[in-house]
Formats: sequence, C-alpha cells, structure tokens
Amino acid sequence: MKTILITFILISTAFGQSIKDLTERPVYNSQKITDNINIDGRFDENVWSDAQIATNFTGSGIFQEQPAELRTEAKIVYDDKFLYVAFTAFVDKEDLRYSVTKRDNLDGRDDRVFIQIDAFDDESLIYGIGVSASNAQIDGRAGFGWDQSLDLVYDTAVTIFDDRYQAEFAIPFSSIRYSLAEKQDWRITFGRGFTLDDEITRFVWWANKVDGIECQTCQLGYLKDIYPPKLSSGKPSYIPALVGGLSEDFVNNESFSSDEASLFIKYPVSSVDLFEIAINPDFSQIESDDIRNDINSVNALYFPERRPFFSEGSELLKFQSERGFLNLFYSRTINDPSIIGKYTGKIGKTSYGVISARDDSSLLLLPFEESSTIVSMGKATNNIFRLKQMLKHGSSIGAFISNRDFDSGGDMTTSGIDFHYHPGYNIHVTIHGAVSVHNESNNLEYVPDDEDSQTFDDGRHSKAFDGEEINGSALGIGISQWSRTDSRGIVARFRSPGFRTSNGFEQNNNTKWIKVSRGKSIFHENHPKLLKSDYKFELTHKENFGGLVKRHELELEGDYKFNNGINFFWDLESQNENFKGVQFNGDNEVRFGFDAQLNKKINIRASVNHGGRIIRYLEIPEIGTENSFAARLNYKPSNQTDFGIGFEYEDVSDYYYGYLLKSSVKHAFSSNLSLRTKIQYSDYSNTWFIEPMVTYQPSAFSALYVGVNDLLESQDDMFSKLRENERQFFVKFQYLF
Repeated sequence: MKTILITFILISTAFGQSIKDLTERPVYNSQKITDNINIDGRFDENVWSDAQIATNFTGSGIFQEQPAELRTEAKIVYDDKFLYVAFTAFVDKEDLRYSVTKRDNLDGRDDRVFIQIDAFDDESLIYGIGVSASNAQIDGRAGFGWDQSLDLVYDTAVTIFDDRYQAEFAIPFSSIRYSLAEKQDWRITFGRGFTLDDEITRFVWWANKVDGIECQTCQLGYLKDIYPPKLSSGKPSYIPALVGGLSEDFVNNESFSSDEASLFIKYPVSSVDLFEIAINPDFSQIESDDIRNDINSVNALYFPERRPFFSEGSELLKFQSERGFLNLFYSRTINDPSIIGKYTGKIGKTSYGVISARDDSSLLLLPFEESSTIVSMGKATNNIFRLKQMLKHGSSIGAFISNRDFDSGGDMTTSGIDFHYHPGYNIHVTIHGAVSVHNESNNLEYVPDDEDSQTFDDGRHSKAFDGEEINGSALGIGISQWSRTDSRGIVARFRSPGFRTSNGFEQNNNTKWIKVSRGKSIFHENHPKLLKSDYKFELTHKENFGGLVKRHELELEGDYKFNNGINFFWDLESQNENFKGVQFNGDNEVRFGFDAQLNKKINIRASVNHGGRIIRYLEIPEIGTENSFAARLNYKPSNQTDFGIGFEYEDVSDYYYGYLLKSSVKHAFSSNLSLRTKIQYSDYSNTWFIEPMVTYQPSAFSALYVGVNDLLESQDDMFSKLRENERQFFVKFQYLF
C-alpha cells in the first residue's frame, strides 16, 4: 500500500496541473410581466421583444470556449405563477435532427434546448429543464452526472421554421423549489445540444462551461433580482392509479387475476417543503430490468430505481461510492409498501428528508467478505432520516440514520456522518463514517449453504440468523482534483466484518480497499482525424481486517475520439487475487472496442475481451480463460422509429459458455403515444422474454400503460421445442389531479 501511495504522489507531482474554479459569471436581469403569454412557440407577445437576449453561446468538451457553429438566443420573463423561457435555435430545416418520442427518451443526437436552475445558489439541487425540436420534454437533476429520474410538470411548445426552430416554456413556480426570501438571485444557464454532418454532438452554453470543473453551481450565471411568489400551503395534487393483471402459469396449469387501486398525494407545505404519501402503491416497474448473466456472480446485483415516488428529494439521499461515500440508501430495499410517506424541505442552506414505510415484503442485503446474498424477511417498518448542510461552492456536511424493524423479529440500524469539502482549485475531499447494529432474529431466515463457512469475523459470529447482535463500522475517504487535461484521485473505503446497512447497498464487508488513479486528456487541435485522446491508470489494493491481501490490481485504459464520429478504446488489467483461500497470480485481461456513428441512421458498438476469469461458484475456485464479444446495432429508419439489437457472448474454457440476445423496437405515433417491444433471449437458461407495451402519457404523472410479459423456454437451443411457461397481461392507469 505504501508503494502505491508513493507512486501516486510522484506521478501527480510530475504531471500535476491545477485550474482555478470560475468565479466571474454572466448576469441575466429578470423582468416581471403582467401580460399573458400564449405558449405556442411563436413569440408574438410584446414582452418577448423587450426581454434581454442571452446569446454568444460557446462550446464545451472538445469544442471548449469555441464560438458555437449554430446561433442560439434565449430569454426569460416571469409573472406570479410561471417562469417563461424562450429559445430561438437557428438551423436549416433540412439539417435539423429530432425524434418523435416520449418524454425523457431522446436520441443522443437530437437537437434540444434547456435551462439549468440552482434556485438556492448552493448546488443542493440543480434543475435541468428542456425540450427537443420535436417538443419532447426532458428534465432531471444536474450535478455529479445527470439524473433523469426527476419529473416536473411544465408546458412547452415548439414551432419549426425554414431557418430555425423556436421553443417556448411555461414552468410553474409550484413545480420547483426555491427559498422563502422576497428578493432572490438564482444561478442559471441556458444550453443547447445539436449534431452536425460529422456526427459529433455539440453542447453549447450561455455561461461558459469548462471541462474539469466539478462544481456545477460555479459554472452557472446569475438571474438577478427575481421576486418569485411566496407559496404557503398549496393545493394538494392527487394521483390515483388503477392496476389490473392476468397471469397464467402454463407449467403448473394455474392462472390468477389481480386488480388494485392506489393513491399518491403530493402536498406542498411551502415553496421549500413537500409532503408526499402513497397508499397501497403499485411499486411494480413499468419496464422490466434487462436480463443478465449471473452464473459466475457471488454478489447481489444492483438495479437502478425506476419508481417515480423516490425521485423527488432523492438528491439528498445519493451517496456516490466513486467519491468515497458509503452507499447507505438504496430505495429498492423498500420493496412492496402498503403505505409510505416522505417529507422533504429546507431551512436556509440546510436540507432535510424523512421517509417512513410499512413494507409487506422486505428484502435484506446481507454482505460478507467475498459474497453477498438477499434474504427475504417478510413484513417490516422502515424509517429513514437525512440532514444536509450546504457550504460554499458545493461543499456540504450531513448526517443519516435508517432503521428497519422486522415483524418476525430483529431490527437493523445504520447511522453516518458525511463531509464533502471543495476548497477551490477544483480539489474535492470526502469523508464519510458510519456504524451499524443488527439485532438478528432467531428464526433462521438465513442459514448458509453447507459448503459455506458457518462463521465470520474469526469465528466470533455465526452467519445464520440465531439472535446475535452484530456491530460494524465503515469509513470512506476520497480526494480528487480535476482539470480539462488532468485528473488525479485517491479513494479508500474500510468496512469492518460486521458492517451491514439497513437500507443501503454495500455488497461486502471485512474490507480495507484503496484505489489511486491518474488521468490525462490530450486535445489534438492540428491532427487531420484525431480530436481527443484520453489515458488513465488505476492501482487498487484490497485486504481484509486480518491483514490478508485479497487483491492487487493495475488497470490502464485509453480512449480516442475521431472527427468522423468514431470512438476507439482499449483496456489492460493485471491482478493478483486471493479468493476462498486460493491465490491467483498474474490474472491478465485485455479489452478493446469501438463506437461508430456511421450516419444519421446507424450506430454500431462492439467490444472484445480476452483474459483470465476466476470461477467463483466452485467450492474450490479455479481460473479459466475468458473470450467474450459484445456488439450492438441501432438503426433509426425514421424520426418515429428506433430499432436496436445486441449480442453478448462469453466462453470461459471448460466451465461455461453462452450468449444473451437483446432487441428492442420503439415507435412513437406522437410525443404522447408510443409502442415499445423488448425481445430478449438467454442461452444460459434457454428462455425467451417478450414484452410489448403501449404507453399513452399526456403529462409527467398522467399515463396509461398496456403490456404483456411472455416467458418461453426452449429445450436446448433458441428454437428447439419452444414452450410457453408464463404470460402476464397488465394495465396501469394513473392521472394527476
């Protein structure tokens, strides 16, 4: 470990480059109006001619600080109910790229315009609100990455002309959160994305956006002297839902039907505080998770959250492990609640959130040193509390506590304190500590398999649920610095043998893990074909609390972006690992591939992998040689239709082989009505999964879904003696009042 740290320090010193965070930002002067605005994308009202014009957009990424190839203009006015935004995006009509599609489902090359808003000027919540040239709405949270799960209610209209398109927004103040002060200064910027004939998508900004500056608020401009309405207790919104289904089990010759009603209520206590409650919610996912190959996996799988209830306020509960945080909240641990409530709000720069749920089918993630499993615990009561104080330039200090009390016996509590510090010069420091207590039941809900070790923590505890009290602690530390051309970081995470999260996602414990990384980006301004190349190396050291070294790993990777829409990448990895007491040395792996946007209609991605693969499911693990291949083709025959097919093949010599086939067809009749069909095949289980679904969605929270899930099994290959095992027909309707 000392060698790794010394190497990291020497390399960082030799190639280090710092960049000062931006402080001087453009200003947009707000204007309050009393005239009515008709949202039609035409800007006929006189108020638009009097509003300040935000223009002179500049590029980002490869095209940083370069004047935008296409001119864009943006304006803002407001009244007592709405924030109005108008964009004029100049482009020849025949060159305009857009897809007719449902909200939040754009093609990456579609022309779109958007505004980002930080109403508190503290990076606690940055709204991204936009629309495409086809009037498909896009919204989410900006910050450390882009979170598209947030849904807002706002109105848009787009009109296309020969030399431009115009987009008009009416964003209700009731849809966003802001402080209670009478006079406010918000942080904002306007943006646009578009694709030219070289098949490279540009993003251009009114407030200059510089690569390597992680503080997002630091990169926004100012909306000065705005007097938003002071919202007291508002009118509650009601979203009733009806769900019906018919399931047939053809193997056991059984069928059953179900119908269920639920109610979701949103009550704005103020412009800052929001109370939400869901009674008997249908928390089944509208869209199923993609199939995966988990034959050689010994850990629980992570799946993204797609349930809208958990979106509002979730920025409070996101803990990014890549920055050193411990993942103390994973909303899918609340599996099937009969009733759930959530209260989120803010006082000054202090945000808080409370979630309480009665779960009828509670699933517990149980971690150990080398594996993890999911245990079904029956009914449980969940309580989660989060507090977060924002400091300057995106720094913060917070506290978290969660408790799960199981009806069958036992409970779990996890609490933690986190600190994220941004002193300037794009340095970021994260410290996150947590403790946990698990009072097991004595009902033996979990008993390890015979081949598993029956105890852990040097024999101090048994793995089976037999009434023990298990205590644990964890610490996460992250230090990073980015610039446009350089990045460096060190992340360390320590989890004691008894550490478990009551509502989080930590797959393993009894681990001391540290990783150092160094990256370099080169911009090839004078090269005839190459635009940018990226290089990165990572060194990882992992040992358990007994001092046994579990893994050493060195990884090198490169990425090359060309001016014809093609990306090429490679990755080299070498590691030594001790697994189940067996030492594997010189486990080397190489991967390379490409991503090519051939033209407006066709995208191809492919990768090849060769190297060693530890066979973890064996009682005494061995190592085999893996050869794998993955490819994906996306074809867009029209602005309304998108077809994709993917193939993943894996062959580990003498142990297992197989492939996954994943295909999807999407067709939008309009921005409100669409058809999506998934067809997936797993050669590992010889099963087909077919899922067509029709969606009618007139607004963010009003929708009708009609679909079918069909599971078929073949005897020994794709089409051999196909037999239908299960079929489920479902209908879901929800409407926002």
